[in-house]
Amino acid sequence: MPSTIGEDAVRKDTAVMLRFEDGRAERTTRITHVRAHNRRMVVRFAEIASANDAEECVGAEVWTTRDNAALAENEFLDDDLVGCAVVQTGRTIGVVAAVRHYPAQDVLELEGGAMVPLVRAFVREIDVRERVIRVELPPGLVEGEAF
Repeated sequence: MPSTIGEDAVRKDTAVMLRFEDGRAERTTRITHVRAHNRRMVVRFAEIASANDAEECVGAEVWTTRDNAALAENEFLDDDLVGCAVVQTGRTIGVVAAVRHYPAQDVLELEGGAMVPLVRAFVREIDVRERVIRVELPPGLVEGEAF
């Protein structure tokens, strides 16, 4: 299933970039310490030693390279799935426009707006090399389609 590369990828010694929405220059650093606290990850970055240094980083997004992403078997990055054809019994239902992450499950949003739950009960195979996701959906799940 997909991965948002969240806390499972926050590891000590991972090289990261801090990106700022306000246009400040990216800052490259490395995670030196990580721990969980109240369902959040608390990290320490190299070269950010004081509270004043840390305050300058408030609001930054933390990015890393794809090579640093450790995926489990049958786990995919959202970008791996976007653009894949969703196929049922040899017929293309749509193309993945986005992957949405909701509390109950992740959902494939198809071009045109149809939503397909990304759950084992419906997804039979994901082949990112062939750019296809094979599904078996119940009748009426995708609006306007009768299977």
